[in-house]
Amino acid sequence: MVEAVERSRIRFVGAPRDARGAVLVLEGARRAELRRACALAGALARRCLLVAVDGGWSTCRAEGLSPDVFVGDLDSVGRAPRGIPAVILPRDKEFSDLGGALREVRSRKVSTVVVAGLLGGRLDHEWSNLMEIAARARWFSGALIPTDRGTVVVTARGCRAVTVRGRPFSLFALGGGATVTLSGARWRLRGRRVRPGSLGLSNVTGSSLRLRVHSGVAMLVFPS
Repeated sequence: MVEAVERSRIRFVGAPRDARGAVLVLEGARRAELRRACALAGALARRCLLVAVDGGWSTCRAEGLSPDVFVGDLDSVGRAPRGIPAVILPRDKEFSDLGGALREVRSRKVSTVVVAGLLGGRLDHEWSNLMEIAARARWFSGALIPTDRGTVVVTARGCRAVTVRGRPFSLFALGGGATVTLSGARWRLRGRRVRPGSLGLSNVTGSSLRLRVHSGVAMLVFPS
């Protein structure tokens, strides 16, 4: 299902035609994951920023890539990389480096975000990363997260994609809940209020999938 989604011309509701994208590379991002993230961003947007988020600088360097900007508090890299713009965050702060990176790309008019390395670090960091993206979802048309275990989509607007018929996926509400309309699946929803829980677990795709988020933030999970 991961490959099917990544080849599927997924589009986010409300994304401008000249959409600007960003790939955020977190610490723990695998090199293959970074390659997939860059390919996805290129398909979603005409122009893309590559952002090294603190320890993600090491992954970029290992892959021979030069980020457009570095964002972080330097606790994983020691000092700011030379030769590229850097946004240095304080060590003592009330948000994560990913939160700082999301603020930075928002200020650069980015509409679509792809994240590499969401699940590559500590367990508490994984949960923090996901909740940070959900909390900032309204800033963007959507976020796409390729991982070794599947592909995750987070959006406060909605999306559509061509999918392989008969593959499993799940829909979850993030935060306090979401009102959604879902079509192109075995079990459809129309203006349904979905709260955090298992209501959307283990649905099955049709040949195309359409999600509209009327309120709140929704997450689609396509397991490997």
